[in-house]
Amino acid sequence: MAEEAAQAPLTINSQYVKDHSFENPNAPGIYGSMRKESPQLNVNVEVTPGHLQGDLYEVTLGLRASAMIGETTAFLAELDYAAVVTIANNLDEKVREQMLMIEVPRFLFPFARAILADDTRDGGFPPLIMNPIDFGQMYMSRKMAQSAENPSGEGESGEDEAGEDGGEAAAEETTPANGQA
Repeated sequence: MAEEAAQAPLTINSQYVKDHSFENPNAPGIYGSMRKESPQLNVNVEVTPGHLQGDLYEVTLGLRASAMIGETTAFLAELDYAAVVTIANNLDEKVREQMLMIEVPRFLFPFARAILADDTRDGGFPPLIMNPIDFGQMYMSRKMAQSAENPSGEGESGEDEAGEDGGEAAAEETTPANGQA
């Protein structure tokens, strides 16, 4: 009983690069084009939780960034950065879902952002410095979209949404590239 009361609600057991790629398909010609025109940057963010066993979960933060100059690809960067976490069994399902969809991605984001910044810098581009992401707002938008799709609330079980087979939240941002997104 004392052990249960002392257990932290969330423990990050490990974090790791799950999948990672950087493509610079039009080098070196693209560098000259960048002097004339700024690339158009598109960034997608996805959060995918999954239940492993017992109180263990995996949360994957997917970042996809592409930069285009006109119809020409400047770069494509993809990263799935994940963590295995323990979430206390005594938390209710809604809190568990919020931990998986908000708190864990908030913890992972600075590490994933640094990897993409290094990738773009090492690829000969200005480092991609992504602005902080409001994972709480992403989560709420996802919940509102689910409610709009299913106004009766049928089929909404916390375990499925928390990632038994992975609920997913996504956001997209397109901006002119100046190294920040």
